Amino acid sequence: MFRTRIQNGFVGLLVIAATATPLWAQGARPSPAEIKSLDSKAAKVEQDFLKSLVELATDYEKAGDVERAKEMLQSILKIKPNSESVKSKLTEFENEVFDRKSTTMDLDVSRGWTNAGVMVTKDQPIRVEATGSYRLMVNEELGPKGYVQKDAAQDLISSVPTGALIGMIAPVKRKRNQKPPVPFLLGDAKELKPSESGILFVRVNTPPQAKCTGKIKVKLSGNITRP
Repeated sequence: MFRTRIQNGFVGLLVIAATATPLWAQGARPSPAEIKSLDSKAAKVEQDFLKSLVELATDYEKAGDVERAKEMLQSILKIKPNSESVKSKLTEFENEVFDRKSTTMDLDVSRGWTNAGVMVTKDQPIRVEATGSYRLMVNEELGPKGYVQKDAAQDLISSVPTGALIGMIAPVKRKRNQKPPVPFLLGDAKELKPSESGILFVRVNTPPQAKCTGKIKVKLSGNITRP
């Protein structure tokens, strides 16, 4: 909403610039000189507006409000989409959050789904890094079809490598008739933008009857908060 107001304000400034000087008589075509003058005014308005956004972004960054600073830079890209310096600064901001906010956990692979202890926000990037190893033992009688997935939340997920680290986001307040969360691959390293907000759960992708022993160290960073 804040960014929309900024963009609408710029459009309004351009309209003012275009109408501030009396135009041509009714029915008369504008002269090249008049068009050039208006173009110069519009360019000046745009230049001043972009300069103001850069100054605001800098001030917000100094004040510690990185999100507002990012909004200013994103507004600049709406006008100047090829500004490499602005893109570079946005990338810098996005990488900083991975350094500022991080936590680690030791995942006991024998426990199944485990609360990672963090909340994630829809479309706000997080990074997951996992290290370590564990032992997987399976003693089951199978048919030619192998393992059949019936419950995506509990069974072995056929589309994900066996034994890989997987995640699932559980909404804090589940709505009536809302579909159950869908597990997704994390592996040893994954950067993603969650498709929804909620609490992150993790486990290894193994058959329900498998016996797992050991621990995996999982580092979570980025746009995470404590529940």
